[in-house]
Amino acid sequence: MLSRQRLRLLLESAMPHRCTARHIPIAIAAIFAPFVWADGDDSATAKLEETVIVASRVPTPLDRLGVSVSVTDRQTLELLGYNDVADFLDLQPGVSVTRDGGPGKAAAVRIRGEEGFRTRIVLDGIDIADPSSPQVSPRIEHLLTDGLQRIEVLRGPQGLAFGADAGGVIAMTTRQPSQGIRASFAAEGGENGFSRLGAFIAGGTRVLKGSLSVTDLSTDGFNARASDSQDPDRDGYDNTTAHGTAILSVGDDWSVSGSFHEIDGSNQYDGCFDTETFAVINACTDDYVQSAWRVAARYQNGLVDSTLSYEQSDTERAFFSAGLSAFSSEGGHEEISWIGTLTPADGHRITLGTDASEMSLLDGQEELSRDNLGFWGEYGVDVLAGALTVGARFDDNDDFGQHTSWRISLQQQLIDAEAPLVLKGSIGTGFRAPSPFEISYNKSPYSFPDADALREEKSEGWELGVLWGLSGRQLELTWFDQEVENEIYYYFDPTTFYSGYLQDTGSSNSQGLEFAGELRVTDQWRLSANATWNETESATNQQRPYRPEWTGAATVEWQGTWLSAAITGRFAKDSVDTLGAAMPDTERLDGSLIAAVSDKLRLTARMENITDNRDAQVRDYNVMPRTVYLGLRYDL
Repeated sequence: MLSRQRLRLLLESAMPHRCTARHIPIAIAAIFAPFVWADGDDSATAKLEETVIVASRVPTPLDRLGVSVSVTDRQTLELLGYNDVADFLDLQPGVSVTRDGGPGKAAAVRIRGEEGFRTRIVLDGIDIADPSSPQVSPRIEHLLTDGLQRIEVLRGPQGLAFGADAGGVIAMTTRQPSQGIRASFAAEGGENGFSRLGAFIAGGTRVLKGSLSVTDLSTDGFNARASDSQDPDRDGYDNTTAHGTAILSVGDDWSVSGSFHEIDGSNQYDGCFDTETFAVINACTDDYVQSAWRVAARYQNGLVDSTLSYEQSDTERAFFSAGLSAFSSEGGHEEISWIGTLTPADGHRITLGTDASEMSLLDGQEELSRDNLGFWGEYGVDVLAGALTVGARFDDNDDFGQHTSWRISLQQQLIDAEAPLVLKGSIGTGFRAPSPFEISYNKSPYSFPDADALREEKSEGWELGVLWGLSGRQLELTWFDQEVENEIYYYFDPTTFYSGYLQDTGSSNSQGLEFAGELRVTDQWRLSANATWNETESATNQQRPYRPEWTGAATVEWQGTWLSAAITGRFAKDSVDTLGAAMPDTERLDGSLIAAVSDKLRLTARMENITDNRDAQVRDYNVMPRTVYLGLRYDL
């Protein structure tokens, strides 16, 4: 049996710390003033019909959606050059990201004020949440961008097809196969002992094609925790990630595909407990391994698109204090699902789906598992000058019974002109079953004697927005409001050493406004910017911790014949910590440069945190200092 102090060690080591943000002197007027129509012809860009997967799990034209979706493509990922997904998500409207130190340290991604464990994250269709975590969520700090092709973010409780809760859905796609042969190699080095090597190869024929990408990242890091002030040490990080995909076409209508993903990360951090004396020490290590794969068979013709798939994801986590094992856990998720789409006539689409999943946890004391069976359907129809989509989902959960969620969305073009005006709106619900870890811990002798018998969380939210203009010259304003009923949170009493997962009665609320826009001034110059006002309130009428009331980001890009450059600024302000104390406002300015030496060779240069701002995002945790990187990319 674990002692109470050892359980405290377990939770302090295993739980991501809640995180924050702060303000940059990029004036709001400077962000939005440029969105005035400029001369220039970008009709080719405006007419391009972009499709997204994240809204309904099937390709859907972006201009037929009533829900809020933001998209980051490969070109932007390469130009800005950030190594991990969290930095890109922090640039999206309605999204804030905070972390406990530098690369590899625990990161929290909050969409419209909701925690990451209320957000579903999928990679090539695989749910990559970590069931071995206290609250089931992906380890976002270990996700690298090097092998990714695209990132889509669906904001709010609208993740009907995925069974997602209040945060929404983040869907990532890796670099996919193509006919012929193509390959590339990338290398980058920087301060603090940073190095990154990456390779990608893809090829094949019309019948069989595949792709493989591998990235190895390492850094000595910097001292992650401010309280580690006596003989402070560097807290390094290592990550090796591999993605692979293969597609076999069988005739004109049938195809079989498979993909795998392997993440192996090792992170050094501060603030764990000595396994013998239970004294606080700063020689801590967190090892994380995730193996995930998926196989799918697809039939597609002009009328029907049907996919049957099986996926499995396994995670292993191990924590060490001064080199001695402190805690380990294993998690597993497997799912079989079917999605079918029928297009009986132009302007009509029926989508049906079912998924049966099992989640498992082995925490060193007992093994837990849970099954969930879901059925969902969605009907989309063109209405007037837009589209209406209505859907519902039924879930039968082993532990928490049967639940029905739904979503209605509408998109209508009000003005048909060179700068069209579009009205968008949606309303939807969701639910989250307490994680096996939460349930197990509350039953243990180390939790509060009166720890809650947890109930499921329920969420509901709506949004209403207007979109003005076309791609390249566009401005969007979205008003949102959402509630989470029976919110679950972790609490530790430093006096009694008791802890547990408690549950508010009533509802927490998050409401706000999102502004987003882009302006392509010329073929070379592009400006994109967003800002979000987000007011959050707990069931006890307090501001929810580490939810900045104001966040924003702006990027200026220049792309010439042989030289491309970008400058990105971001800010967050008016946030509080877990005790309600005000956090400093934060700001960050980054720059990147790509020089094409030849058709095959490109040289890269980046600087992160140009102003060397050291204001803490999270209480007692340091942020990354100004850092310079140099690299190259070579296409074979």
